[in-house]
Amino acid sequence: MNDPLLAISAKCRGNAPCLFEGQDMFLEIRITNNHDEQIGFPLGFVQKTGPTIRLVDLRTKAETYLRTNLASFDLREKFTQIQPGESVVLEWVITGDELKQFGGHNVDVSAEIIVVAGIQVSAKRIEFRGSNTLRIVSKQ
Repeated sequence: MNDPLLAISAKCRGNAPCLFEGQDMFLEIRITNNHDEQIGFPLGFVQKTGPTIRLVDLRTKAETYLRTNLASFDLREKFTQIQPGESVVLEWVITGDELKQFGGHNVDVSAEIIVVAGIQVSAKRIEFRGSNTLRIVSKQ
């Protein structure tokens, strides 16, 4: 689900098919301005807290939400301006241990990456929620 103002896309950095080899998975989460004017996004705040990530084992349907971090509330008011058609990238890591809880080294999970933030559009504060899903599978 994406807000029409911003689009969320995610990929595994340097590992387009998101093949799990027992190591940490480095994510690049791209936030793109789909609006016709600039949007203020609290990138520093979201980079500290992280996205909400829901992992679902595609075999057993077991699921868990990964822990987010605490960040200074002051960072919520520091906006990175995203021009129309431009993007910012949020980097995040899903640790190998967080993935191994679903079958050790034989992983087949869906990772729903959810970004929630108060954004600024036309000097107004708007709550944004967008998501994208990746499939992470063990390398055979």
